[in-house]
Amino acid sequence: MTTFKAYFKKEFIEGIRQYKYIALATGIILFSILDPIMLKLLPTFVSNKIPANLIHKLFEFKTKDALANYIKDLFQIGTLFVIFTAAGSINEEIYSQKIVFPLTKGASKSQIVMAKFLHFLVAVCFFLFVGLFLNRYYANLLFEGQKIAISDTILVYFLLCIYYLFVISITLLFSSFTKKNISAGILACAASFSTALLSQFEKLKKFSPYNLILLTNSVDLQDAKIAMLITVFLTLIFLVTTISRFNNLELN
Repeated sequence: MTTFKAYFKKEFIEGIRQYKYIALATGIILFSILDPIMLKLLPTFVSNKIPANLIHKLFEFKTKDALANYIKDLFQIGTLFVIFTAAGSINEEIYSQKIVFPLTKGASKSQIVMAKFLHFLVAVCFFLFVGLFLNRYYANLLFEGQKIAISDTILVYFLLCIYYLFVISITLLFSSFTKKNISAGILACAASFSTALLSQFEKLKKFSPYNLILLTNSVDLQDAKIAMLITVFLTLIFLVTTISRFNNLELN
């Protein structure tokens, strides 16, 4: 437990020093504000190119359209920020020899991995919470129609947090197998975005972590039950594999 606390604190300090929190906030929070504003201004941008009678039909956005657009950007862009922020977590420890001293003092590799995982999970979930409620505020302020309820926002938040369990764990897994951050990031992106392709098949969709993203539109936890269980199971498998890989590495 001492190792876990020490590394969790270390990750927090490095997150500040290396501007990791700024990167995560940019990828998650920025679009929560920009998306509703851009959707609101979109009819104005195209007013010179499209007849006025068509603008209201083509660009009649509701509050939930702003939320859906934000979630789409979270998956497409926010995920990139999360992955490339976490991509060097383990390989930098190994190949820069940072890990040697803690290990000589009896540090536990499994607790080091778990500290890194939980650190990123807490950070991502915090910024998701801020981002979703900012998006809710601006969407309700700028658009007409049924307002986004706090309960719906919390359910969406829960589904997104479960999804990012998968993203962070697979990023750490590839970080333990590669020497360069960019390699780990590319592999993690490929794996994460491939879940969207899996969701194109109706019979496989409910087993895909990406189904959690799709179900944020309906906000029904019953429909998401299988996807949540699969995502948590995959997360555990990835973490166990990462710890096993970390334990078997020979450090010079």
